[in-house]
Amino acid sequence: MNGNAAFAIPKDRQEVTVRLETGAALKGEIFLEYVSNDTSNHQKVTAFLENDNTFFPLKVNSKSTEFISKKNVKYVEVALPVNPVVNYFSSRPMLSIPVNALFGDGESVSGKLVAEVPAEKARLSDCLNLQVKFLNVKTDSRIYYINKDALQKVVHNDTT
Repeated sequence: MNGNAAFAIPKDRQEVTVRLETGAALKGEIFLEYVSNDTSNHQKVTAFLENDNTFFPLKVNSKSTEFISKKNVKYVEVALPVNPVVNYFSSRPMLSIPVNALFGDGESVSGKLVAEVPAEKARLSDCLNLQVKFLNVKTDSRIYYINKDALQKVVHNDTT
């Protein structure tokens, strides 16, 4: 290794829509770090959002990159692959809880909160209080990485 790894640009990219707290929607690509072959795209995006960096680059077109402050992100939206062969998630079991996530401006995201947690952390309150910055809410076609600081409340959609 030549010591220039700190300056290398990650090669994996993920198309996203970043929704800011102001309501603005920015479409572009984020740059994902290579971790290992066993790491799913979901795990890479989660690691990207959970790292300690205050700002992240968003390539908005072929000539422009904007640097976004994580604290001003309401959520990051990723379209799930339409090809059933492409698995966005890992093969590890994930807890899935139906929820409605409500923001202070009246917007909401309904879907299933998904989390890789042990059985002893299988309650919604446990998942909400994990030491992570973003919650993962999956719909049929998208996954939302929701900034917990932007939420007003989360309602359990009890179907029983």
